[in-house]
Amino acid sequence: MVMPHRPQSSWKTRTTSGTSNGTRKGATRRTLVLSAAGGAVVAACGEGGTNASPAAKSAAPAKVSLYSRPNEQDAFTERTAALKQQHPTIDLEYSPLPGDYPQVIRTHAAAGTLADVLYLQNLVFESLAVAGNLQQIDTLIKRDKVDVRQWWEAGVKAFAFDGKQMGLPARGQIQHCWLYYNKDAFERAGVREPAETWTLDDLMSAADKLTMRGSDQYGYGTMWGNFQRAIAAARRFGGDLLSADGKRAMVDTQQALQAMQWHWDLWHRRQVAQPKSSGPADFGQGKVAMLGQMLAGQRGEVRTAVNDGFKWDMVLMPKGPTGKIGADTSLAPVTLNAKARSVDASWIVQQWFTNKETGVALALQKTGSNTPGMRRDVYCDERVLTDPLYPRATLDRVCKAMEAHAASIQYVVPANFRQNEVDQLAKRHIDAFLANSAAPNPATMKAFHTELQAVLDQPRT
Repeated sequence: MVMPHRPQSSWKTRTTSGTSNGTRKGATRRTLVLSAAGGAVVAACGEGGTNASPAAKSAAPAKVSLYSRPNEQDAFTERTAALKQQHPTIDLEYSPLPGDYPQVIRTHAAAGTLADVLYLQNLVFESLAVAGNLQQIDTLIKRDKVDVRQWWEAGVKAFAFDGKQMGLPARGQIQHCWLYYNKDAFERAGVREPAETWTLDDLMSAADKLTMRGSDQYGYGTMWGNFQRAIAAARRFGGDLLSADGKRAMVDTQQALQAMQWHWDLWHRRQVAQPKSSGPADFGQGKVAMLGQMLAGQRGEVRTAVNDGFKWDMVLMPKGPTGKIGADTSLAPVTLNAKARSVDASWIVQQWFTNKETGVALALQKTGSNTPGMRRDVYCDERVLTDPLYPRATLDRVCKAMEAHAASIQYVVPANFRQNEVDQLAKRHIDAFLANSAAPNPATMKAFHTELQAVLDQPRT
């Protein structure tokens, strides 16, 4: 595939309109239609393993619809046009849907208006699967001899529901583990820049030296306020908040308490961390010299926020006292609607938007997220590593981090799929620590634990 011309001037050619939840303000719905051009559907084994089934090799046009977030629009628009060239009898209507994507998808599900093929944001898959909105693809994988080893195993396993494969990973990353830092601020303060050998004590010491007392400029800031970030924080200290099977709360452990106390200490006792959930805008405005617990895929958003204001870079957050990396896994699949109009054509589309070339296109987007496809052959692809908008060394770190940790960082969801209730409960407790309306101690963590277990004990929803 020939990639589009990419400007060589660094730092000014890519913009982002993605927010932390993957939506865009002011986005308008845009639909792209590929009309049938006649001719037989051609097998696309050269396109990352996409196989045309015998039933799909028909001259009759097959209408297929596809939904994604606007965060995928740049890459998916490009890949939709490429699909037309290789599969001219698939009439693909692609719609990037603005708004709160999980809620938008749930609304379509309730109305019976879901697309034939669906890109699903992290943690949306489970609710659709349990409601019977998605189609199992085991027989299609077996029939067409699709090698699932194309994707990282953790990504494939995450989309097996009740023993049936119901999705393939389009995007994936270890998340809430990256530290963005202002190189100019470090130089002015005479502080050594973050390195792989840094400890949490090193981070705390640097935050103290970079904080300007009596102003709103802090040495450190962190994104906060959801369950996944709290899980990553607990794992950094050797603990967790949820058992691997998603059935047991693990909030009342010493490790989880240490994680919450470490953050509370930076916010309220040492006062070297911005006492709110910090984001790329705070970093770009110079309000925080370091921005922690971030996603590598947010580098486009950070670059836009900085807008040539200063030099910056990103490294993995320091490991915790037990040598653990603090992270969880974000996974986004492409799935088939249980009522897809043309299963064979939809299956080709599903494979197309999870193959290598789509994964690379996602990594090189000019707008939206830069999270690549959940594949080894994408993260370390030379085109990704030589993206002219970022230093090669930075992208090498992302590649090496995925190689080292993608297989070991667990993707865990509540076994009863009451994710929304868990999120709301967790946010109430951890935001209280941020607001200093409660302090992390054995009593407050026990209350958090007890309430979480009560939700986990409820039946599947």
